[in-house]
Order: sequence, then structure tokens, then C-alpha cells
Amino acid sequence: MHHPLPKYNFSLRLKITLLFLMLVIVMMATIGYIFTVRELDLSKEQMKVSMERLANNIAAIRSVETEDWDVYQTYIDNQIKVNPDIIYVAIFDDQNRLRVHALNRDWLELESSRPLTRMEQGGIIMQLDQRQIASESQRDFERQSVQIMVGARNLGRVNIGFSLVDLNDEMKRNLRRNLLIDSVFLLLAVLLAFFIGSRIINPLGKLTAAMAGIAQGKHGQQLQITSRDEIGKMASTFNYMSRGLQEKQIIENYSRELGVTIELEKIARFITGRIGAALRARAGLLYLGGREAAGRFELVSAWPEGPAAGARLEIGEESIALLLEGCSARPLTTLPDHAALRSVLRAGCEATGEALVAPVVIKEALRGIFILCGPQEPPDYSEDEIRLLDTLLSQGGIAIENALLYEELAGQERLKQEFEIARRVQQSLLPQETLRMTGLDIDGICIPAEEIGGDYFDFFTLDGHTLGITIADVTGKGTSAAFYMAVIKGMMLSLTSIYRSPKELLSELNRRLLGTMEKKIFVTMTYAVINVEQRLMVFARAGHSALIRRTGDARVESLTPRGISLGLAGGGHFEEHIIEQRVRYEPGDLFLFYTDGISEAMNRGRQEFGEERLLAWAARAAGPSAGAIRQELLEQVGEFTRSAPRHDDITLVTVRALQ
Repeated sequence: MHHPLPKYNFSLRLKITLLFLMLVIVMMATIGYIFTVRELDLSKEQMKVSMERLANNIAAIRSVETEDWDVYQTYIDNQIKVNPDIIYVAIFDDQNRLRVHALNRDWLELESSRPLTRMEQGGIIMQLDQRQIASESQRDFERQSVQIMVGARNLGRVNIGFSLVDLNDEMKRNLRRNLLIDSVFLLLAVLLAFFIGSRIINPLGKLTAAMAGIAQGKHGQQLQITSRDEIGKMASTFNYMSRGLQEKQIIENYSRELGVTIELEKIARFITGRIGAALRARAGLLYLGGREAAGRFELVSAWPEGPAAGARLEIGEESIALLLEGCSARPLTTLPDHAALRSVLRAGCEATGEALVAPVVIKEALRGIFILCGPQEPPDYSEDEIRLLDTLLSQGGIAIENALLYEELAGQERLKQEFEIARRVQQSLLPQETLRMTGLDIDGICIPAEEIGGDYFDFFTLDGHTLGITIADVTGKGTSAAFYMAVIKGMMLSLTSIYRSPKELLSELNRRLLGTMEKKIFVTMTYAVINVEQRLMVFARAGHSALIRRTGDARVESLTPRGISLGLAGGGHFEEHIIEQRVRYEPGDLFLFYTDGISEAMNRGRQEFGEERLLAWAARAAGPSAGAIRQELLEQVGEFTRSAPRHDDITLVTVRALQ
């Protein structure tokens, strides 16, 4: 039976420490070996040079010309005494006969204490010189030989045998000392490796834990890592991502919950509470008004506690202009009326932190004031938080306007005033002027069959080079259709800031409408996003009429990607049956967005205008502008129906791609 080997999971800190230690050990061992060997070789070389110099000195004694070899004896005896590393000195004549010699008797370590005769010494020296005696070891014994020259005459040679034992012993002592020093440095390296590993691993551990929190839905976490290395950059990127996810989650939840009710009181309470909590505020005050009397507002909601509802606030024209400039929140102290505004705040708001004043803008008019008292502790609000506040209030303004319109509708005489109010709602939801976008010519119109229709269209810029176009048809007519148009517009304005994908937007819109619409009500819609820089249109169709495209060379096609109507099916079934289509266009191309009021327009013979006739007309349409083409099509339909009554709304959006 085979047992699997255990798997060891080493931490990153241990791996870094071990790797660092291995590198230090290898480096120290290599350096130590090189220096020890080099030092030994250098010492040996110095010893050889010294012995060679001594041999040369001996050979330089010139009295040998008289054949007096004894003159060398005193000199070499003295050299033996003063240099313990010398084992022997031997002087040979030109016949290779040993004439003069001296032997270091201490080196021999003889058991007998009797003195050696000259002949015995000579015999030992001859054996040593010819390496017939293993002196200690061959590596501990060296011999240096120098010729004795007088002029051109060779009188013999001087041989010096010397020991390297002391030198090798010194090298061993040095090696032991170096090992001790290396051990100290190794210990320091362990501590340094642990320190370096901790500096690297601890931030990574924090980052890992924070990422796990993100996976669990704990958005908004911030890492306090300020290093300027790669880990610091990772932490900065994580913090940015975390804030973005938190903001997206806040906006999604806020937008979804905002559409649950149409009651103004509940909406106002929800806006103040949710914004105050999301932005770490101490207090939030929402004032509404400004329609009939510009600059005069009434408190409708305070969070968490504040002045009683009904408190009034009045600001001047200069402050109104500043708030409308960019439609963005600004510090309280930047407004000329800040003293008056400060007087309505709670006393706690005046202590520390920043107070912001944000406009509630509806249809380019200042319809409300939101005052936010900053947190008790610094820092004050960042640009990202101010931008989040503006986004939430923008969506809240749509909900407030819908609630106000609904209250106005309910407060009037139902039978007498509902159509007029609904008509105003419907017309206010439609674009009031032609959208201008570089590279595109856009025009749209909605002609209700009755005073109040169920059709809806809109076009709006998403950024400097992207716009959205939507066209919809709500089943039914009258105030009910107008109300759902208002709800859809409010949802669209909030969703377009979150979703750029038409398919994703329509899927989320369908999910929200399922919880608010009556079962007998459904909506057909086409939503397109056009990027003028890329000349790209991306659109999805929720059961709506086809999108007609005519190219610059007069080719006409009907674009009908799959999709079912909003409000008929929920969840996965709706998403499974909707397809997003991408269309690249060129200058001169024409797109027609229309409702079935055009294709199903009937003459008195009960014949429909039909898509085939519409395609044939599109191929030959010759209007110089989008508005002219729109008018040309309406005249064509009018000529076909003549005096027959209109039974459905007619809505048309024309888009021309310019050079």
C-alpha cells in the first residue's frame, strides 16, 4: 500500500526568508572560499619569494672562487636559527656534491637527544632534498633552488627546504575566525530576512483579507498602505476599485428602492436618510419649493433629527445662480447667503466638518435645497463623495418630480383635469429641443391619437461622444399610460448612469417594472447607444417595431434582433430572449425609429401602410435633414390615410450620419 507524501504548504513569508538565507549563505561561502584560498596562495607565494631571496643572498657570497666553502657555514647556520620555517640549507658544487649544509634539528623531532654528526645531517638533507623522506606532507614542504654563478662560471647551487606548516595552521585559524564572523552575519541575515519578509507580507496579507471581504460583499474597504512601491500601487488601485464598487452598490440600491413608492413624504424621508448614511453625515435637511416663488423653500425631511417640518428657507438670486452652475454641491461658506443658511442648521453642524449645499434641479430649475452636515472627524468630503451626492440627488429629483406630478394629478378634479395634467406630464417627458451631437443630425416627434398617448421617445448625451436614443409604446392611452411614461423616464435616467449595455439596461428596467406595473400593462421599447467617434450603434429591442437603416448607397434593411416586451416575463426568461445588435454606420446612413402607429396606419379601405411600403419610401427619401425626412414621412403617411381617423399614436425619431 502506497502512502502519498505529505504536502507542505509554506507561507510566502517563509519562502522569502529561506530564499534570502540561501542567497546569503551561498554568497558568504563563495566569498569566504575565494578569500581564504587567495590569502593562502598569496602567503605561499610570499614565502617562496622570501626563500628565493635568501637563496640568492647565499649564492651571492663570492668567496667561493677560492674554493672556501666553509665561508657559507656561518651564514646559513644563522639563517636556520632566525627563521624557524627553514628545514635545511644545502650548497652543492658544480659536481652535485654536498659541500655545505645546515639542518633545523628542532624540526626533526628526534627521540634521541644526542647531537647528529655532520655526515648524519648530510644524509638526512640529501633524502629531504630528493623527497625520499615524507616531510609532514608534500603540501607542507617546499624547496627553492638557486644557481651559484660567478661571471659565466657555474659553481653549484643553493637549495633551501622550508616548511608551510605554520602558514597552513594560520590559515586554519583564520578560517575558524571567518566561520565565526560568518555565523554572526548569518544570524543578522536571518533577522533581516524576517524583517524584509514582514514588510512585504504584512501588506499583502491585508490586501488578501480586504479582497476576501470584497468577495463577500463588504465594499468600501480602504487599505492604509502608503508605500510607493508596487504593493503601494496595488493598494491604491484596490482602494479606488473598492470605492467604485461601493458607489455602484449604493447607486443601484438607492435607485431600486427609490422606485418602490410614489408618495412624496416617503421619497423625501428616504432621500435624506439614505444620502446622510452613505456620506457619513451628522445631519441632512431637504427643502422643496421654488416653482411659484423662486428662492423660497420649505423643509420636508430632516435626518436623523432636526428642525420641525415646515421650516422655511429663502436664498437670493446670486446663490441660486451658483447652485445651478454645474448643478453640483458646494461648501456652504461659498454662498453669499451662508449666514442665513447656517441659522437653520442644528447647532452640532457648526462645530467641525464641512457643510454642503446641493441643488435639487428639475428641468433646469432649482426645485429644492439639500443641506448636508459633514462628519465630526476630518477629512471633509472628497470630490468622489461630492460626485456621488450629485448623482443621488439627480435621481432623487426625478422621483420627487414624479411624486409632485402625481400629487398634482390626484388633487385635481379627476375627470376634468386628468387629461390636461397627463398631457403636460407626457410633453414634459419628451425632448423639448433637438439634440446636437457632432456627426449626427437627430429629430423626433410624438403625435398622440388622443390628447394623451402611450408613446414615448427620448435622446440624451451619455458623455462627450456617446448618446442614448430610446423609443417606447405603452399599452393603453390616457393618464395611466402617461404615468407609466413618467415612471419609465425616471428609471431610464437613473439606469443610464449605471448601464451602458442596452441589453443589461432593458433587463434591469424589466425587473423593476414587473414590481410596479399592472398585469395588463406592458411596454415595447428599443434602446440604442451611439458612439460617434467609433461610428457604432449598439441597440436592443424589447418587442418593439423594427429599426430601419438606409445606407448611403440607398440600400435598405430592417433590423429586428430578438426581444420580448417589458412587463411580460421576468428574470432569466426575459434575458434569454433579448439580443444586443451592433451596427457600424457610415456618413450618409439614415436610421428610422418608429412605433406601430406608422406601420399600422390605415386608410378608409382598412389597408395598413405596412413595413414594406415604409421600406420602399425609405429607399427614396430625399430630405436634406433629419427634420425634413421626418416631415416627408408624415406627409407620406397622411397622403395614404387621407381623411381616415387616426387610431394609434405616431412617434418617429430620425437619425442621419453626417460627413
